[in-house]
Amino acid sequence: MPKLTEILQKERERATIEQCAVIHLFQEGTFYRAYEWSAWLCHRYVKEFKPTHRLLKDSDDSIVFVGFPLTSLERYTPEGASVAVAGEKSVDMALPGGVFAPDADAESLGEEFDAWKQGVPMTEASKKRIAEEQGKVERQPRLTDVMHRILAYPIEQRSPMDCMAFLAEIKQQISEII
Repeated sequence: MPKLTEILQKERERATIEQCAVIHLFQEGTFYRAYEWSAWLCHRYVKEFKPTHRLLKDSDDSIVFVGFPLTSLERYTPEGASVAVAGEKSVDMALPGGVFAPDADAESLGEEFDAWKQGVPMTEASKKRIAEEQGKVERQPRLTDVMHRILAYPIEQRSPMDCMAFLAEIKQQISEII
């Protein structure tokens, strides 16, 4: 299977109306996945699959995709559409002619795709990552963080009252974790 960057590049190559009507499907395990524009085409013209919208790792960009089992390809191929092998683990599904409005062009379809993508909600993990990056949500401390804090605490240099206050803080953090 091609790398995600290669898939995204392929999805952006939609200059003609013919290119706009092709769904690129990539095999991932026992599923076909359609990304970005292809996901939109699947959702709009094949079946209203539930799209997944998430952030890309180490990037501010996001990606939308849908998927279905390999064994369901025939079931999800619209009447009049053609399916051709496009690579080792990919196929292209060309939607039948006339699927778009007669006055549609690549630019107007691109605007429809963009509006659809913006309307697909982000996954909870992506929302959490965005909030953390914006400083809105503090990361929940882990037990290992608490253990490091205990090991770093200079008990022999603190008063008994300071140690009791520290122990109370640690106890509170542990109760929040557990």
